[in-house]
Amino acid sequence: MGREVSTWEVTVNAVNTLTHVMVGFVSVYMCYVAYERGYSNISMHVLLCALGYQLLMAEGILALAPFNVWTIFFTRRTKTIIHWSMQAFGGAFAIIGMAYEYWGRTSHFRSIHSKLGLASFAFLILTMLNGVTNLFSREMRSLVKPVYQRFFHNLMALVTFVLGMAALYYGFEKRTIREYATEEVRWILKIFLCITIVTSSIAALKSGYQQFKDVIGTTRESILPEKS
Repeated sequence: MGREVSTWEVTVNAVNTLTHVMVGFVSVYMCYVAYERGYSNISMHVLLCALGYQLLMAEGILALAPFNVWTIFFTRRTKTIIHWSMQAFGGAFAIIGMAYEYWGRTSHFRSIHSKLGLASFAFLILTMLNGVTNLFSREMRSLVKPVYQRFFHNLMALVTFVLGMAALYYGFEKRTIREYATEEVRWILKIFLCITIVTSSIAALKSGYQQFKDVIGTTRESILPEKS
């Protein structure tokens, strides 16, 4: 007989599965909105930013989680490749989606939605650059210790993700979405998005906490004088 599965494991797997369902629901609904509107700058903005943040980035973060149902049997290396690929494509989708909206308007950054999007864009660029340096953290360890690289990458990636998802949250009240979604549907989208932020970030926060302790320990070792 195999080992007995604990209640905690069942609960974690159920929450993870529901997270994927919620990610899929919001992503599919945004695809529906973009399709119904037809090709335009705003529909491409809706489509690419929703897929970039809600689908690719959220799933990319979950790919590294030890309890993630669709990557649980993958090796750490495979999970890392999936994570980097999904984050890279998610970031590219988001940037192109933001560009579509920028080119389609004459006035910019007046709403909470657009200001959060701008903040996310700034952090996204920094995170992507930091992600590249993080790939070569071992080669760069003479300049920056890998523990610092990993911690700041995790931190900046989470800030980027939360800002982008917050922008999507306020975007659900824009006229573009209101034309195709009732108030009840918009609340479902908002609730699913908020839950997704929390449940997809749990493993990253846990990892970040451990990395923070490693940073503190490494810093303390470098400051304290060596014992004779």
